[in-house]
Amino acid sequence: MPEPTPRRMPAITVYGGRAVTALQQVTSFLDSAGVGPEETQELLALIQAGAVEGAQGDVLELAERPPRDATAQAAQGWVAAVEAAAAELAHIADRTMTLAQPAARPAAPAAPPAPSLPTSIDEAPQEQVEQVLATAERLFTELTGRTDYSRDASLETLAVVLTAVAAEDQAGYVAQLEAFAARNRDRLTELYRKYGPGGELARLERSGLVEQPESIVIAERLDAAPMWLQGVWDGEIEELTLERFAQLWKFGCDAPRGARPSRAR
Repeated sequence: MPEPTPRRMPAITVYGGRAVTALQQVTSFLDSAGVGPEETQELLALIQAGAVEGAQGDVLELAERPPRDATAQAAQGWVAAVEAAAAELAHIADRTMTLAQPAARPAAPAAPPAPSLPTSIDEAPQEQVEQVLATAERLFTELTGRTDYSRDASLETLAVVLTAVAAEDQAGYVAQLEAFAARNRDRLTELYRKYGPGGELARLERSGLVEQPESIVIAERLDAAPMWLQGVWDGEIEELTLERFAQLWKFGCDAPRGARPSRAR
């Protein structure tokens, strides 16, 4: 008898967008107050790790409340599951702090060179928008076989999205986009198959971006710089459009994301 397919558990998506906005605001306030990026990152990580630890305490209390009428064996399994969940939360809190810690400094008195911060741009050159769109169109057609999209809408959206790419990365962005599409080909294919026009789960009010080639660029920015993308999107394009697409890209596909190459900056 074949093993039953594990049921996909729903993710909580109530506070994600608001949390991104709150993080941007707090980061901006701390930057205005002269707090350095590393210290800001550590402070935010402390808040996040503390919240996870608080959640762990709530989870541990569940061990004392097994399901009513549970057998002794079921109650024992309940306690084991609670302990496993609580242990994982503890690991998440630890990892949150570890990732926020700056790399260990060498014992030598010479200070390492300061890392360069990405340079923002106010407007993407039209030539860059056209070049990125041409690449996105080619990739989109290869993945979907479709050419019935609005090119004018693509140009308008990409003019905004490409301002979430650092100035120093603009020249190499086409190659970066192609590499992203290659790494995530299975996931992109599933996204369009499920939610694109005629897809089994397509719904116009939530899937509009899936019909457009710039969706590949938006997916790449959601993986690489989600807070930056959210910041440039707000006030320029209808906010729920990005939220709905982000939910499909993050939680609507079973195919794994392709691992991003490490970058030393």
